[in-house]
Amino acid sequence: MGRLRYTIFCLVVWLVPAGTANAQQLLPNRSYQLGWDNDVFMMTDYYYTQGLSFGTYHPFFKHNPVNLLLLKPKNYDRVAYGFSGYQKTYTPKDIKSDEIQYADRPYAGVLVFTSHSRAANQEKGLVISSELDLGVMGPASGAGQVQYRYHDWSDNQLPNGWHHQQYNWPVINYNFEAAQAVYAASFADVHAKAGVRVGTLHDDASVGLLVRLGKKDDYIQSLGLSHLGHAKPWHLYFTAEPTITVVGYNATLMGGWHRNPKIHYVEFEELNKAIGRFRSGFVFHYKSIGLSFDVILQSKEFKGGTHHWYTSTKLFLSF
Repeated sequence: MGRLRYTIFCLVVWLVPAGTANAQQLLPNRSYQLGWDNDVFMMTDYYYTQGLSFGTYHPFFKHNPVNLLLLKPKNYDRVAYGFSGYQKTYTPKDIKSDEIQYADRPYAGVLVFTSHSRAANQEKGLVISSELDLGVMGPASGAGQVQYRYHDWSDNQLPNGWHHQQYNWPVINYNFEAAQAVYAASFADVHAKAGVRVGTLHDDASVGLLVRLGKKDDYIQSLGLSHLGHAKPWHLYFTAEPTITVVGYNATLMGGWHRNPKIHYVEFEELNKAIGRFRSGFVFHYKSIGLSFDVILQSKEFKGGTHHWYTSTKLFLSF
């Protein structure tokens, strides 16, 4: 695991040397986002079963001192800074039982706040996203209480096993993603993507492909975010994004770096080291208001698990 972290770190430094540009443009656009992930539309209620998020990109965040740690492409000419937060909820398949389910996924909740930067080199067709996550996994995340109250309000099966959830564990994670333009036309574009995550929540590396079809802004000029692009009064396009991830560590399955004998963990040997993920959906944006909806299929994360479907819905406001 230590060797994986060192290799990922060296790869990131080699791929994206720190640099400045003579004509950096801080995007003046302001955007706000609310997100909801859930598997209710797929008629399931397990694994990654719910996520709540908010986010903003705003020129104010150029003053965030964390930006000094966020990698950008050499000679970048466009940049945006942001801040977001999310809460994620993970459960086993049988939430009715109040017993430890040793053959299934453990309960886990995560609450994280993230500092973002997105920067682009227009000439090279490259967009870099860098993030620093700070938060907590465990009871302090409040995920168990949120799920219990939501199920009580919606008259669904109450989750009875949260007293077996992963214990409180600090989250400090650095996340990096590069998107390189492969093909670009007015109606379609294709981008090759690669990313790494290193820290106390996730250690993994991924590669994938993003395909967009429809009426859209230029990916590089909008930094890959439709709500930051205003070249067109409206957008409507469809996306497909297959990804393969090589996993070295996942705290929501494996727990923190010290063990509590009263809690169930998925051991490293039980992890599926390669995970497939396919995301498809649409983005609609009219002037300052937007909506995206995605369906995500993920292959099984551990040997005793199964694949999992869930949806992701986001609302945008930008000006």
